[in-house]
Amino acid sequence: MNLDVLYQFNENYAPYAGVSMTSLLTSHPQEKIRIFILGEDLLPDSIARFEKMAASYGCEVRFISTRLLIEEMKRMGIPLYRGSYAASMRLFLADLLDDSVDRLLYLDADTIVPVNLSELFQLDISTYPLAMALDSVTSDMRTSIGFSIKDDYFNSGVILFQMHKWKELGLSDKIAAYVKKNQSNFSSPDQDLLNIVCKGLIYRLPPQFNLQPMHLVFRTDDYFKHYLRASYYEPEEIEYAKNHPAILHFFRFMGEFPWHRNNVHPDNKIFDHYLSISEWSDYQKKPSNANIVMKIEKLLYRILPKPLFLCIFRRAHVFMVRRTMQALKNGKNYRIYQG
Repeated sequence: MNLDVLYQFNENYAPYAGVSMTSLLTSHPQEKIRIFILGEDLLPDSIARFEKMAASYGCEVRFISTRLLIEEMKRMGIPLYRGSYAASMRLFLADLLDDSVDRLLYLDADTIVPVNLSELFQLDISTYPLAMALDSVTSDMRTSIGFSIKDDYFNSGVILFQMHKWKELGLSDKIAAYVKKNQSNFSSPDQDLLNIVCKGLIYRLPPQFNLQPMHLVFRTDDYFKHYLRASYYEPEEIEYAKNHPAILHFFRFMGEFPWHRNNVHPDNKIFDHYLSISEWSDYQKKPSNANIVMKIEKLLYRILPKPLFLCIFRRAHVFMVRRTMQALKNGKNYRIYQG
């Protein structure tokens, strides 16, 4: 089986992307893999490490120049996210890839692939341009972009593209046209734009292909006491995913990632394993830059029973979403703190 996989990140995230790629390559020793890297401001040392990794696993790594792409995104008025265009680059990638690339798996740098993904690549999504898993913290995010609580809202950390269908539908142009017509601020531009412009065109992936931290930490019954089940997975699907994870997505949890020192992230152990066998095994963890609210949240997480903490966390998240959306309406560049 041949796999085409895309990563996009800037230099700050190069070590974490390297760890993710190490897990992917370790889990697919027999497959022919092409990794496409949309790297922003990558240093020579990072490029050398990626090339050494590719050579040791016998895979192909292609670095795609982002200069012209960024210039085009600026011209179209695509918003920055955390001071970079990296997050949205994949939405405008189609013209930079040749026709040999059709089914393309995008992975965030903060992912781990512990198993073979043949089941994912063999899914029949022929009528869809992309496939994504639902976001685990969805109800307020949905309503913030004008969706109802019954509408699917997808997480953009893992995307299976069908490039021929994406090009056929002209979705990059439609996204650009939407941004031009609607000069809105988004808390998560790439994710919100995909959900809005591609509504009805996204195949719903099972949760094991984007298993998010909330489900690893909290009991499924407790989760559904505080988060709506409307347009989300059934408890049985979540339980299956927890026991059969295919892609772990370790976005920020309690203000930290697994690469932070003394973190409480549920994916810390598996991250450390792949870090230790990667070209970045010399990486030294540093403390997070968590603010006082995040530090208090982490303390409460350590000392409170998990069901009680989840109740508090849910209320705090609703408050943060509302504050963020109000700030965006006022023209301020806030973002929603997710975990």
